[in-house]
Amino acid sequence: MSERSRITIEDIDTRMPTGECPNCTLNVAFNHVSRRDVWPALKDRPFTPGRSGMDFNSAGSSPDPLPKDDVFRVVEHILSCQSCKKTAVVHQHWGPDLPAGEDHEAIAAAIKEKAAKPRFLVLVHPRRSAQTLDPAAPQEVRDLFSEGTRCQEAGALRAAAAMYRAAVEELCKERGATGRNLKDKIADLAHKGVPAEVVRDLDEARTLGNWSLHDGLAFSYAEVDDVASLIQEAVFIVYIQPEQRAALRTARQQRRDQARNGS
Repeated sequence: MSERSRITIEDIDTRMPTGECPNCTLNVAFNHVSRRDVWPALKDRPFTPGRSGMDFNSAGSSPDPLPKDDVFRVVEHILSCQSCKKTAVVHQHWGPDLPAGEDHEAIAAAIKEKAAKPRFLVLVHPRRSAQTLDPAAPQEVRDLFSEGTRCQEAGALRAAAAMYRAAVEELCKERGATGRNLKDKIADLAHKGVPAEVVRDLDEARTLGNWSLHDGLAFSYAEVDDVASLIQEAVFIVYIQPEQRAALRTARQQRRDQARNGS
């Protein structure tokens, strides 16, 4: 499960939760369309009518409690944004509400009582888009990076690290860097006009990919995501900034030409 898919929505077990809409990205109130268990078994979790005829969304109302049931369960919420009117599907993961410490009797009692609480929310739909590289980067580098982000979003972090390493190797190839191995090729980028800090960042991406491929080390989502950010920054400095500078030079030259021609 991708960390990028985790979201925060306040009061999700009420009829009008609030939070950032994953469709329009505004902070909004949602209409709660439906609620049901989807694991370990399908089970409707409808809202009960407001007590004494009181409207559920009034100030004095409180969320409907979920009945005690499976300690581990996933509850599906379908929400409709009051601004853009689009729907979002969110899974609410429940787990044991275990006491702190190593009191095994208290832990066993909590599990026996099926004491559970919401652990986190996962956005199921719409899916969060993966990271991409700017079109200024070579297509082969972009393709490898995009494949890495898809692996990352699927939770295949070692595969993602390997693909990011491959993207770095393709970048070295495109810039004409040479050497006996990828480490030497990255170092040779310094002779191709690539700033020293970018060379260090790309070498870090290579190292993480090597540890994943050859040493079988596992990394966290955040560590792999950092490498993706390093590659994006390198692409900005190597490909995007030169284009921006060239465009500015062209614009300045055009203004000078116009001034000379009196136009």
